Amino acid sequence: FLSHEGKQWYQRRVREHYYITNNLSIAESFSIMADTAELKDGFSLFDKVGDNNIEASQIGDVMRAFGINPTNAQIEKAIEGIDPAGKKRIGFNRFMPVFETVKGASKPMTFEDYVEGMKVFDRDLVGYLNSGELRHLLTFMGEKLTDAEVDQIFAGLEDDNGNVQYDELIRRLMKDA
Repeated sequence: FLSHEGKQWYQRRVREHYYITNNLSIAESFSIMADTAELKDGFSLFDKVGDNNIEASQIGDVMRAFGINPTNAQIEKAIEGIDPAGKKRIGFNRFMPVFETVKGASKPMTFEDYVEGMKVFDRDLVGYLNSGELRHLLTFMGEKLTDAEVDQIFAGLEDDNGNVQYDELIRRLMKDA
């Protein structure tokens, strides 16, 4: 659905969401520091045609890329308000009021939400992830972290078997936020 640049942008935003920098979550970062130009740039990455519009059906994807976690009902209501058929392309100026409305109604991600996200990688559902596999993902996928950055994230969390208890990892990252 996304261009190569769009995928990179989205992956960067997801990584920022999970690996908190500057003591802020990505949603807080967008609320505090993101200006309209940055939001518009992110919006334009979802434009497949080049007319500075997106499909109304992409509203949820764009919101998620901006760190908002809307429910399906919120997305359907937003699309219905803009285009009941869901086929119309909308511009940034029509998107922003919908975004602000859903942003105000969306709940921030909780500890449990992050744990559920990590369970995707926990094949045996034992509460641990192999630090080597996690390190590989962080250093070779999307916007790559350096080994030093991963070492800093993992410091004191790896057990003797080379595993990381992901709920402790999440607690640390949320504490630092």
